[in-house]
Amino acid sequence: MAEAVVRQPLFARVIVNRVWQWHFGRGLVASANDFGSRGAAPLDVQLLDLLAADFVAGGYRLKDLHRLILSTDAWRLSSRTAGAADLRDSENQYQARFSRRRLTAEELRDAVLAASGGLNPDVPEGHPFPPESTWTFSQHAPFNAVYDSPHRSAFLMVQRQRRHPYLALFDGADPNSSTAQRQSTTVPTQALYFLNDAFFHQQAQRIAERAELSGDDGVAVQQLYQVLLQRRPEADEQALAVEFLAGYPGTVAERRAAWVRVLMSSSEFSFVD
Repeated sequence: MAEAVVRQPLFARVIVNRVWQWHFGRGLVASANDFGSRGAAPLDVQLLDLLAADFVAGGYRLKDLHRLILSTDAWRLSSRTAGAADLRDSENQYQARFSRRRLTAEELRDAVLAASGGLNPDVPEGHPFPPESTWTFSQHAPFNAVYDSPHRSAFLMVQRQRRHPYLALFDGADPNSSTAQRQSTTVPTQALYFLNDAFFHQQAQRIAERAELSGDDGVAVQQLYQVLLQRRPEADEQALAVEFLAGYPGTVAERRAAWVRVLMSSSEFSFVD
């Protein structure tokens, strides 16, 4: 069966369309789960077939396919508006510029852990389930545990009947169905997460501790910008941050942790431009 599937031309087209969709936010065929008569027509049939043929000729190696796409001029474009091209193609289907996107739920959590130095890159062991002898779960009292983990979010435990609260909040895939493309929502509860979640506050505190060795707020602000945004702050950003730290109540650690939360809840931290 597997060999028969691979021999079908549709297989390679579906794979390259999914990879294209991941990199550009929209597939050459918009209906990634439906290549049939009820699905959307390909945006560029020749490009789709060219990528599929190259994928097959290269032995179905996904790494080569990623490398090919990442070497294109289209992928390396800025997300800045493209002038007249935006007027002709407001949805940016033809990639006149890079389509800005928010980090996925998994990417956002991993980025926070990486910035705090708490990300464990190793493959974790099994989840700490309770002993079977203690199980009393039923339809009306199901197993609903959520386990903390310093590992990458790909290894978080996901239950089919109950979505992980964090992944659900930031548009993680629904485990009950095939998710061709995730939604990207902006809702008040996401902002409340940055304000109130214990995990987020803990990681912010750990990041702030990396700048505590400096007694000067200006130096600490520069360190935090480098850690979180990979750049130096502009003069006005520096002045605003120092003013914020001077007026925020609490210890040095508490003040700097509060500013870390401001940076981590910013669009620059959570979006790819």
